[in-house]
Amino acid sequence: MRKKIIYILIFLFSSLSFGQKIKTITEFNKENDSLIKTRKTEFSKSGNLIKEVRFGGYDAISETFRNNVRIINYDNGHRVSEYNCEDFVAKDTCVIRSFSTYKFNPKTKIEKQTKYESDTLIRFIREVKRKNRMRISKTNSWEFVPVKEPDYEKALVLIDTSYFDKKNRLIKRLNYNSRIKEPYIEKYAYSKSKYTYQRIGTARDTTITFDYTKLQKKVDKRNLDYKFNSEDNYEYEIEYY
Repeated sequence: MRKKIIYILIFLFSSLSFGQKIKTITEFNKENDSLIKTRKTEFSKSGNLIKEVRFGGYDAISETFRNNVRIINYDNGHRVSEYNCEDFVAKDTCVIRSFSTYKFNPKTKIEKQTKYESDTLIRFIREVKRKNRMRISKTNSWEFVPVKEPDYEKALVLIDTSYFDKKNRLIKRLNYNSRIKEPYIEKYAYSKSKYTYQRIGTARDTTITFDYTKLQKKVDKRNLDYKFNSEDNYEYEIEYY
């Protein structure tokens, strides 16, 4: 009887912990004996990333701290707009550096993103479709020479095809560039404690192994758009709803 009670308590505790909705994750960089706040990310109760602030240093010219802010708005679970601005803290002013609009087609299941410069010139147009365990992204880009109207003949075309496993983890990505003959490949392999990233088909092919932390497993189970840095150099604070 006592064992059953213990098992029930453990089950209830784990269920409560997993059932909690993450509201914010704050990242601190370890510097000597101090913790420096570097990033704060906010999520809605449905798990959508709604705001991220990357904290910058003090700017002597503007006499204030300058932070980079990203804000995403949703409608019925789909993104409709995104803003990137530079926050001049002491002046309480966030200057728009770029922004995006999103349109989702319920028939084709395609999300279309148009990203603009602050002067409304178009930086790129991206269409994304996900089907089963595959995600296809096609981007027409004018990154270095933004345009007023899309000129697809002069655009750099990028096509990324991503594949996912049963746990919704990225396992392979094919990257096509219209100005390069052959695509390059990225592969991910996972174990209980680590995952390995491999890049093949470039002048700088590489293989890197990362520790798969408990914190990363926690957010991945909730399908949150968040990546933790090494716990050797960073600490994290999580706030729940």
